[in-house]
Amino acid sequence: MTLKQRHREPWRVEKMVLLVVTALLTVEMLDGFAVVPPTLPAVDATVTIDLDTTLNEFPGTRVLGAGVDGLEEGEIDKVWTPANVQAMKTAGFGPISYRLRTELGVKAWHWNPRGTWSDPAAEQGYWVSSDEPKEDYRASQGYRLPRRGNTVDQGKNDGYSRLSDGDLSTFWKSNPYLDSHFTGEPDDLNPQWIMAVFPHAFPIDTVMFDWGTPFATGFKVQYWSGKDAHFPVDDGKWVDFPLGTHTGTGGSQTVRIAPQPMDVQYLRIVLTQDSDTAPEGSTDVRDKLGFSVRELSIGQETADGFVDYIAHTPSQEQTEMWTSSTDPWHSAGDIDKHYEHASFERLFDSGITNGQPMMVPVPALYGVPEDAAALLRYLKKRGYPVERVEIGEEPDGQLAQPEHYAALYLQMARAMKEVDPAVEFGGPGYQTTLPEWVHWPDAKGVRSWTGRFVSYLRERNKMEDFDFFSFEWYPFDDVCADPSEPLAEHPKLLKDLLVRQEQAGLPADIPKVITEYGYSSFAGQVELELPGAMINAETAALFLALGGETSYYYGLEPNWVFQEKEGKNCNSWGNLMMLQFYDEWKIRPLAAFQAARLVNEHWVHASDGNHTVHTATSDINNQKGEPLVTAYALRRPDGSLGVLLFNKDPQKSIKVRLMHKTGGEHDVVEGEIALEQYGSAQYKWNPSQGEGNGGQPKPNQPPGSSVIKADEAATFTLPPHSISVAVTEP
Repeated sequence: MTLKQRHREPWRVEKMVLLVVTALLTVEMLDGFAVVPPTLPAVDATVTIDLDTTLNEFPGTRVLGAGVDGLEEGEIDKVWTPANVQAMKTAGFGPISYRLRTELGVKAWHWNPRGTWSDPAAEQGYWVSSDEPKEDYRASQGYRLPRRGNTVDQGKNDGYSRLSDGDLSTFWKSNPYLDSHFTGEPDDLNPQWIMAVFPHAFPIDTVMFDWGTPFATGFKVQYWSGKDAHFPVDDGKWVDFPLGTHTGTGGSQTVRIAPQPMDVQYLRIVLTQDSDTAPEGSTDVRDKLGFSVRELSIGQETADGFVDYIAHTPSQEQTEMWTSSTDPWHSAGDIDKHYEHASFERLFDSGITNGQPMMVPVPALYGVPEDAAALLRYLKKRGYPVERVEIGEEPDGQLAQPEHYAALYLQMARAMKEVDPAVEFGGPGYQTTLPEWVHWPDAKGVRSWTGRFVSYLRERNKMEDFDFFSFEWYPFDDVCADPSEPLAEHPKLLKDLLVRQEQAGLPADIPKVITEYGYSSFAGQVELELPGAMINAETAALFLALGGETSYYYGLEPNWVFQEKEGKNCNSWGNLMMLQFYDEWKIRPLAAFQAARLVNEHWVHASDGNHTVHTATSDINNQKGEPLVTAYALRRPDGSLGVLLFNKDPQKSIKVRLMHKTGGEHDVVEGEIALEQYGSAQYKWNPSQGEGNGGQPKPNQPPGSSVIKADEAATFTLPPHSISVAVTEP
């Protein structure tokens, strides 16, 4: 074609220009990666939102809750002031979960100080709080259990076992509600047990009992073949001693369990049959149910006599003991005011529940079914909205056997169903254990806690009493480690854990609830820094993307900076909190507070309308192949897109572009984008290693706001270790 011909046919020129422009604006797919137009600004990473894939749907902040917990003596009044409650509410959380600290501390809970004892004249026995509402009692307390079996607890850990306290006037007794009288099943089907843990292996061939009443008429003694019986993640199992099976006589009894001493660190006594006898003068059937031991000695016979390897003392210095259960019997004198909980009136009247139903706890290990039923009647008489009850808290952390927990769970559920059949029940409320929640293998070799709990219910046709599955999420124990690696591996840890639960037998369609979450269950500086806030925010979004239903942040109440032994190696001080107490109970917001607002007030739409979770992925990874940018995308009720983004690189900013995939086609997200960002420009924690208030945040500013114009092609920069929320036009 000549120049003269081009001039004569201008329509051909226009067509050629159109073809070139069209080619430049076309997005092609090469090996699964989007080739974007060369006219767009260069980026480090592309975040693609797959609008063709729906992961979950939820009604706004109704699934983004927070938990409230027990406190030390006198702290309830200082924490639950109107000003503090208002500050807590501004974080934007929805429903509230009432956590039960007494269940962790081996305590009985008097949720109402008014009530009745089974032995009212002596003010002792089994307690049932009154279901009649009267005055607001403001705070409730826990009560020590004088028949305690465990040395260790998950609360203040200042109690001790009666099995090795050196006092023959005290005794351990198992929970009578696990006796065949209440379970309707043979006692040897899921027998009670005692475990003694030595600091290292000792030569053992003899066990000496000082039995209480009732005593075991049949028992056997075993040793652990694996490494650590606390966390049986290896192939260890309980093995009978060569002379381990015996008939119990009551009183003082010595039994030989091996012809020659055997080196043993973990020893278990399995109690298979009980005497069914009660102390003289008893009129309560529960007194004769289960097993009782006053003192236990374990060691070896030598030419010079018996050598006892048990340290007998009423303190944490005793030889560590664990038992299958503990009798919830106690007296008025056993009150422990270091276990205080805010009253239900105080919580509901404060407005902290936001007019939504509160998840209410009942104790499983240290309560009685009659008290659980009374609690539900009480709340209904008050007119407080309650739809769900979590039964127990962290039974796995107290080495409770899945079958024992399940038997108590069903008794609690049955008692409360008689009050209100519409209420939903759930559990087990696990503590966080990675890679899996396990117990010692059963007769079939099954170790999964979840699998065995579900099997127990299913075998008894009681799955209708299991309405939701609950657990806590504190994935990182090491508060001294560089948080960059934990940040990067976080999504896979939670995903894999949930997959394993379904593989173990958890029904895929049962609602899953995280009843507490945070960076770690131990106090550390990282919890006051940006990485801790990032884990909090990501947990809420990630759980929804994985099909979870509701999550409850732990740390709603103002608190103080402090140090635990886990932080001493690196002199790390911290706490799970979003509001810091300082200078005589003043409060100030921390990173966790701003992270919560980003999720609750910006990522999620203000209405309770339907939010649709879509897949969102980035194409930038670290050397391990883990995403350096993670993203969580919503189609909000008003039609806008909300994208929550995390830059997990501690040093580098990352420039990203938002793309969306619809009908198989990839396009740049169009229109203006409202951007909220929170990073080191807004916040930095300055520790003081325990001096003064333990540290302070400076700077301490809210997230920065900006607008990405339509002609900027959804391109913006994520600061190092930061949280961003991008919201499109409706």
